[in-house]
Amino acid sequence: MLEVVIGQGKNLFGQHQLQHQLRDMDLHGTLYLAYPIIASSDQMVVIDSLLTCREFGVVVIDFGQYQTSDHVQEHQDDLYTALQRKLLQYKPLIKNRTLAVPINVLTFVPDDATVARYVNAEVVGPRGLQAKLQSYSPIDEGSLHLVNAAIQRVATIKPSVKRNNVRADSRGGIMQRIEKEIANLDQWQKRAAIETPDGPQRVRGLAGSGKTVVLALKAAYLHTANPEWDIVVTFNTRALYQQFKDLVRRFCFDHTEDEPNWSKLRILHAWGSRRQAGVYAEISAANDLPVQDFIYAKTRYSYETGFEGVCDELLASLKPRTPKALFDAVLIDEAQDLPRSFFELCYLSTREPKRIVYAYDELQNLGAYSMAPPAELFGTDAESMPRVPNLDAAEDTPRRDIVLPVCYRNTPWTLTTAHAIGFGIYRKRGLVQFFENAHLLEEVGYRVRSGSLERGQHVELERGLNSFPSYFPEVLSPDDAVNWSRFEDANQQANWIAASVQHNLTHDELRHTDILIIVPNAIKAQQQAAPIMEALSNLGISSHLAGVTSSVDTLYQDNSVAISGIYRAKGNEAAMVYIAHSDYAWSPFITVRARNVLFTAITRSRAWVRLCGIGGGMDELIEELQQVQGHQYRLSFNVPTDEELAKMRKIHRDKTDTEIARQKGAVKSLQELVAMAESGDLVVEAIPEDLRKRLGLLLESSDDTQ
Repeated sequence: MLEVVIGQGKNLFGQHQLQHQLRDMDLHGTLYLAYPIIASSDQMVVIDSLLTCREFGVVVIDFGQYQTSDHVQEHQDDLYTALQRKLLQYKPLIKNRTLAVPINVLTFVPDDATVARYVNAEVVGPRGLQAKLQSYSPIDEGSLHLVNAAIQRVATIKPSVKRNNVRADSRGGIMQRIEKEIANLDQWQKRAAIETPDGPQRVRGLAGSGKTVVLALKAAYLHTANPEWDIVVTFNTRALYQQFKDLVRRFCFDHTEDEPNWSKLRILHAWGSRRQAGVYAEISAANDLPVQDFIYAKTRYSYETGFEGVCDELLASLKPRTPKALFDAVLIDEAQDLPRSFFELCYLSTREPKRIVYAYDELQNLGAYSMAPPAELFGTDAESMPRVPNLDAAEDTPRRDIVLPVCYRNTPWTLTTAHAIGFGIYRKRGLVQFFENAHLLEEVGYRVRSGSLERGQHVELERGLNSFPSYFPEVLSPDDAVNWSRFEDANQQANWIAASVQHNLTHDELRHTDILIIVPNAIKAQQQAAPIMEALSNLGISSHLAGVTSSVDTLYQDNSVAISGIYRAKGNEAAMVYIAHSDYAWSPFITVRARNVLFTAITRSRAWVRLCGIGGGMDELIEELQQVQGHQYRLSFNVPTDEELAKMRKIHRDKTDTEIARQKGAVKSLQELVAMAESGDLVVEAIPEDLRKRLGLLLESSDDTQ
């Protein structure tokens, strides 16, 4: 099957005609349109189309029309030289000091009559295309794989620090094996990285499916193809700043062999402040409106909804006027953690045709937001009609809605565990949340083993064999990839984590930057990190609390173990992840949010995750973890009906600080009532009979309603 990836081409007629001609040839490979872009000695070379397939090998197809045959041949020579130079940089394609695959170049013109204008030049029209292609030699599957790897530049993602002299059977040796695996971008990642439609585009993917890398690749490609554009890459987690800057720099260098123009391609936090650039801050300042900071937002609204509050304020101020158009393209990572009004602000501040790309994983939501459909996300026009009613795309045009189903970061056992906890699959009292569309689980790589994903039906799901890299089962085992420990108090937990980290560094051959310790409760992060840092220090191990004792823009430091709250850990990854106070997932008043936090923490792991916790909450969590293990890392549950979904959302919705305080007060009063009855200070008969009956009925039905 021929896969088509549509880039930023100028000759749309040529693109459509070529796709039409190739569609019926039953080819096995990829057709890149307006890709790649290659730096030559004196110019940027944009290849109109590149066909890589088993049947015809590597074929550059140009759409240009020239005055003479000599001009055609000269341009074809430039294309050949540029692509040959690029492929020669990829060592696996070199054999006996020459390129192991031939490069063919031809020019495709829209009508056969035009062909006669050129003599002794590789020029064909629609009728002669197939015969010309059939004159080229086929290549084997292995060579095709290597060619695509070179074109897609996946080698750039390899770690910059090499692991030398590690034992093959140590954890360091296992990570060396994992990091050496250079896979092509899969078909969904290629589309997401290269294709940019006119208008908004949505990229949905699991944790570890490559959303951040895809956005960095897209930013570099758009910047190279359109150096005059004002492009912004933005995100919610400040610690992503350096990661994005490094990736974009490396990918731009692949295209241009030069540093990007950082005045045109900017990496900005979603918020910003009076002192630091950010998307919200720039929109406010450009429209001569006040830039509100975190202190203002937290005081006026709340810790959780502060950014939503200031975005709502700014949007209300902008709507009566004509906002200034600041950007040509906006690329948004972690979209699930940003308020709806932020997207409308971006829409109003982006020039036509409103190129806004947003990437998200719905279950990684850490705040009060849930992803709205595009019809709601970008607001309505003057006639109250949705600005973006849907994300449908015409045939032979860039896709506007892409799902990334393959998880490259997490093992299948880790990811299934994270989803089981996040949804509450094996929770005694049932699910706490679920997707509106149950079949989305199939789109993100789950396979129905038995049952059905229809409403009200029982189903058993497992990760499909194509949803994770094949090397995971070869180098890792389920029981080592995910395990857990329960402790009596915080000091016992801290000492165990510190001793385990010491073993990782001295015996397992892991580096400090391979290890990440996460404390899920953002408000108590400093308090909960303190005993862990002290325990590490007692063993001679340096550590830092990200954003507190280190820079807000980076997570890792050489020779120091990173400890982080969930917000700074998000978007990052580590070989070994320790999650302290995992019992946070059993927070009764923020059930969904707390479980989403634990889901996000678990999915930071590239190989191993250790869930640590204290007390009864951890006992409850361990029961769920044991169920996941007992079900052989499969999800077995009843798909909720519409009524059950509605009840779930009502019971487990995010609550305001005032609501939480009221509920805590009510629980405390109930505890006092029970204590008085138990001590004899209050006779049970003093409690009105009607109240006793209502309380009894409520407790009897609690298993069905929580």
